[in-house]
Amino acid sequence: MKPIIFDPLEFMKNTLSVVSKEIDEPSISKDKKIHSIRVMSKKLRSLLYLVKPSLENKELFKIQKQFYKDLSKTLSEDREIKVMHDTFVWVVKKCKLSLDDYKDIQTSLQKNIENKTIAGPDIDQKLEICKQSILMALDNFDILKKASDPKKDWHMGFHKTYEKAYYYLNLALVTHDVKDIHMFRRYAKYHMYQIQLLTDHIKHLKKREQKLDKLTSMLGRYHDLTFFEDYLHNNKNLKSSEILLLHIIKEHRRLAKKALKLATDIFEHSPKKFKLFNDKNHKISC
Repeated sequence: MKPIIFDPLEFMKNTLSVVSKEIDEPSISKDKKIHSIRVMSKKLRSLLYLVKPSLENKELFKIQKQFYKDLSKTLSEDREIKVMHDTFVWVVKKCKLSLDDYKDIQTSLQKNIENKTIAGPDIDQKLEICKQSILMALDNFDILKKASDPKKDWHMGFHKTYEKAYYYLNLALVTHDVKDIHMFRRYAKYHMYQIQLLTDHIKHLKKREQKLDKLTSMLGRYHDLTFFEDYLHNNKNLKSSEILLLHIIKEHRRLAKKALKLATDIFEHSPKKFKLFNDKNHKISC
């Protein structure tokens, strides 16, 4: 049996260190910093699910998960305002519409961005809070390391995440509910981030990672359209919103159908039958 040696906790620690330095880098835009912190938070939550079976203190898992969730939420409003504008531009281009026909929506979205730009010091303050939180996490990282069993095989962590994604996919296929699709997207992303740790060791997983990246990108666009649709529903004073909503709903359905079709291919095996690799040839350990 060929051992696959890697340490997800060390990867988590290195990721925290890289992002904390990035926040101080003046050449990197604030948007990029915000994006990096939010992606980091999701990645580290996915790795927490990987190491969860090795933690005797499950309360520590809950605390850590909430910590990274709160870290991401600190910057959610700033990120969402830009994403909403980008989604608007994407819909107009995708549906071959004219921006001139939706000037009121464009003006409304740009004002939101300008208001956030005026509140620049507020963003700087939030980034500083995030940096201090990350540094605190680094200082206390040994607590997490000591609480995990270094001899633990990581198979169970991978399997549990796959099981969650599989469950929410099959729920979404029945209900087609936005919340169920969102939950599936979350665990599909966790599954992708987890297998990214293995692609250097098991080459055939690279293809799976690429499929998951395509899937989660589609689901990400689906989520952005949902968010933008809610914005238009809540701003009925925008005269052109009803026309644009028709295009958004059409794209929404198209993306959901396409994404769920790809998902059924990626998650074709039940959790009992799913294997990332041949257990006889590989054993994952740290």
